[in-house]
Amino acid sequence: MEAPGDGRPHRVSVLGLDAAALAGLATAPPAALAQALSLHAGAVPGAPPVAGTHAVDAEGLHFRPRFPLVSGVRYTARFRSGVLALEHAFEVAPPAARAAPRVVAVHPSGEALPENALRLYLHFSQAMNPRGVQAHVRLLEDSGAEVPLAFVPVEDGLWDPGQSRLTLIFHPGRVKRGVAPGQRLGPVLRAGRSYRLAVGAELTDAAGVPMGRPFSHAFRAVEADRSPPAAAGVRLDPPASPGAPLVVALPEPLDHGLLQRWMWVEDARGRPVAGRAQVSEGETRWSFAPEAAWAPGGYALRVVPALEDRAGNRFDRPFDRETGTSPAGGDAPPGPLTYAFTVPR
Repeated sequence: MEAPGDGRPHRVSVLGLDAAALAGLATAPPAALAQALSLHAGAVPGAPPVAGTHAVDAEGLHFRPRFPLVSGVRYTARFRSGVLALEHAFEVAPPAARAAPRVVAVHPSGEALPENALRLYLHFSQAMNPRGVQAHVRLLEDSGAEVPLAFVPVEDGLWDPGQSRLTLIFHPGRVKRGVAPGQRLGPVLRAGRSYRLAVGAELTDAAGVPMGRPFSHAFRAVEADRSPPAAAGVRLDPPASPGAPLVVALPEPLDHGLLQRWMWVEDARGRPVAGRAQVSEGETRWSFAPEAAWAPGGYALRVVPALEDRAGNRFDRPFDRETGTSPAGGDAPPGPLTYAFTVPR
C-alpha cells in the first residue's frame, strides 16, 4: 500500500493487485470501491471515512481525498477485497518550506466596475486549498462595513482545474432587475461609491501554507452597463510577418475568463491554430502568437456570440432588461462571429 508523502495532490494507492482483481475493481460501482478502500482520520471508533474519489488504472486502486491531508494527523487506510485485508497507518510529513501564496491578479482589472458587474476572478500564485474559502473573502464598503449577500455562496469556491483561479459571482438576485433580493437590498455595487475586495491572511495553499498577510483590491463603481458589446467594434491588426502576433482590439472590456476559451484562430481549412493567447489593456486587447510561424495565407478569428462583457451582456443579447420591455439583441448574427485576415508572404 502506498501512502502519500509531502507532494500534492495526496493519494492513497493499493498496488500489486493481480489482473483478475483489477478487472473486478474496474467494473465495480463507486460505492463498492469506497467499501474496498477507505481512509480514516484520527482514532475515533466508527468515524466516517475521509471524503474523496476513487479510480482504477493499470497500476491499481487509488483514492484521492477531497481536501489535502493535514500533517500531524494520524490516518489509517483500509483495503478489503475477498479474503485480502490490509491496514496501514501513517502521518503526512510537514510540507517543505515554500513561498507563501499571494494574489497575483484580479479581473476585471482597472479602478472602475459597472454597478451591475457579474463576476470577479482572483488569480493566485499557486494551487490553493479550496476548503471554506468563501469565509476568507469579503466585499467591504469604503466605511469598512461588509456588503451583505455580495457573492453567490459557494463554501469551497468555484475554481479552475489547477485551483489557482477563484471565481466570485456577484449575487445575480442583486444584479438582475426585478428580482426579490435586489428589490429588497438594492444592487451589490452602487455607482459613485468605492469598495474593497479583502482576502484574509489565513487563506492557505494546497500544501497548507498560509498567505500570511491580507490582500486588498480597491475599486469604484460606475453607472450600469446594459448594452451588448458591438460585434462591429472588433478590430483586427493582422500579423505583419510570419513571426508577428495577431492583435485584436475589443469594443469594450470583456470577461477575462471567457476570453481564454471563446476566441480562437482557424486556418483556411477551418482547423484551429495552436498557440498562446494573451489578454491585456484592461481586457480590451486580445493577442495571439502561434506555436509555429504563420504560413502565408488566409485565416479567421472566431468568437462565440455568448462571450460576455463585465456585466454579463453578450454579443447577441443583454444580460437583463426592464420588466415589460421587449428583449434587445446585439448586432451579432447566429453562430460564431468570423473575422477574416491574411498573413502576407
